[in-house]
Amino acid sequence: MSGTSMDGLDCGLFDISLNSDYELDCSCREFMIFPYSEYIRKSIQNSLQGDEVVIKDAGKILGDEFTAISEEFIKDSHIDLIATHGQTVAHNDGMSSIQIGDPESLYEKFQVPVVYDFRQADIDEGGNGAPLMPFLDWLLFKKSGKDTITLNLGGVANLSFIPKSGKRNEVIGFDTGPGMALIDECCEKFYGEPIDRDSVHAKLGKVNEEILSELMAYEYIQKSPPKSTGRHEFGEGLVKSIIKNYTKTSPDDLIRTFCIFTAKSIAENMNKYLNFSISDVRMIVSGGGIHHLVLMKDIQKYTRISEIKTVDNYGIQPDFKEALLMAVLGVAHIQEMTANIPTTTGAKKMVVLGI
Repeated sequence: MSGTSMDGLDCGLFDISLNSDYELDCSCREFMIFPYSEYIRKSIQNSLQGDEVVIKDAGKILGDEFTAISEEFIKDSHIDLIATHGQTVAHNDGMSSIQIGDPESLYEKFQVPVVYDFRQADIDEGGNGAPLMPFLDWLLFKKSGKDTITLNLGGVANLSFIPKSGKRNEVIGFDTGPGMALIDECCEKFYGEPIDRDSVHAKLGKVNEEILSELMAYEYIQKSPPKSTGRHEFGEGLVKSIIKNYTKTSPDDLIRTFCIFTAKSIAENMNKYLNFSISDVRMIVSGGGIHHLVLMKDIQKYTRISEIKTVDNYGIQPDFKEALLMAVLGVAHIQEMTANIPTTTGAKKMVVLGI
């Protein structure tokens, strides 16, 4: 899995059993994150501009990188199947979604089925092709007997709502807006650091209320689901625009403001579009953002949910959840099991995902 953070490849080796009643049993044998070189990161960033030749070239470069990393990771392990998400470089809700990272390179090397392109089948049925995570969240938490909100803090923030009924057709999921993307972009631009490690910059900053008001009025935040987003809306372009319009705001103040914006946009979307009682719901958080303590405190403050835990409390390591999702989608494809959730994507029907 290579996500909106664009910082590396998540590799998981999993044992998975998924039966026809959608009962999942899974365990992780090994998991590693392989950071990208500056060359790979630049190749991905350049392809975000939409030039077809650049996208094609980046796809080949990334495919070779995926294969080299996988070779190092898998070593002598026996594998039956590879599932690869690729790197999203363009996404237009309900219209198209482009992931790069040549899967043929993986097939040629390992000679096992390679499942990829997990979004197009849902788009073909009138859906957004995103988000994908609610399927795994439903499998994991449908029998918990409690309303459950899962929040993944990657580059963007996405949530799933699994009702206590456990019914698939009552699951809701969508991207709320930014996760770590704006904070990370600021750290990269001003400090040459990929992330705000230990929240050092956010702790020093003060909120700029004018910027916060402008961001909360942003069209995507107010849009009703189904919806999904990415760095094309909450990434380098937005950060550059804010910096240009607010030249006297310090980098740390920007980072602190982006923290509050992320937390408030999550809370506002939850309260608008999910039907739950604040006294009878739990939130389970995963993704790189769980390590940013200032953001986590902001989320607790604005959502007002008292029971917030990270997903490792439920036997799933936060860092490997997205890679696990890809593995489960790969198994579902091979077993010809539907894996989209129309109530989250807007698709007309449930379909098998992937090629």
